[in-house]
Amino acid sequence: MATALIIGAGPNIGKACAEVFSEAGYQVAIASRTDKFDGKYRHYTFDATKPEAVPALFDKVSSDLSTPSVVIFNAYAHESTLPEGPFDNDFATVQKDINVNAHSPYYAAKEAIKGFKKLGSEGLGPAGGTFIFTGNALNIAVLPGMMGFGMGKSAAAHMIQYLALSEHSKDPYKFYYGDERHEDGYPMTTGLNGDAHAEEYLKLAKDPEQRAWDFTFAKGKGYINFPVQELYSWER
Repeated sequence: MATALIIGAGPNIGKACAEVFSEAGYQVAIASRTDKFDGKYRHYTFDATKPEAVPALFDKVSSDLSTPSVVIFNAYAHESTLPEGPFDNDFATVQKDINVNAHSPYYAAKEAIKGFKKLGSEGLGPAGGTFIFTGNALNIAVLPGMMGFGMGKSAAAHMIQYLALSEHSKDPYKFYYGDERHEDGYPMTTGLNGDAHAEEYLKLAKDPEQRAWDFTFAKGKGYINFPVQELYSWER
């Protein structure tokens, strides 16, 4: 039975993904600081501020269940600032956010690919291996007060782009930066739809082809190639 590892499993996107992938026949492993699902899924205590702990997490999941063929990195951290004070956060805060948003995803992708290679074509099956990072519009756009958050998301987005288009473009592996938007393309600053993420993520996992790596989508509409807008305000 294929295993899906969800890193950063909260009550919204993480919960929805766990439910949808479990219903689709996957063994689900969830990794977070605390188990929010009362033991319904195999839980692994994990703190995404400590990227050095990522290899041990993958080793444990592979030993207990099986090597993951689907990895969803859903953890995030950010401390906003006043728009006029983008450098107001101290170094410890910036380091924590970068660890969660960029360094831990880096090591998670590295371990995921090691697992994909170990599974091989036979173990991965016709859909191949899938790595999905839950992102937002900050890899291409600016929101006041979110410079630090955007730095981390931009780093992760570049990694996804590189892996999808260059390093593993000919391998049966797929890499995605998931970015939910409103139907008009405005960023989802609040009210992310966990069910929409889960629905799209399962489709991507089951599709053997690499689709748009920067996977911008709207609930009920699927992928939409929105026009690029580099600056947004908090008021629509």
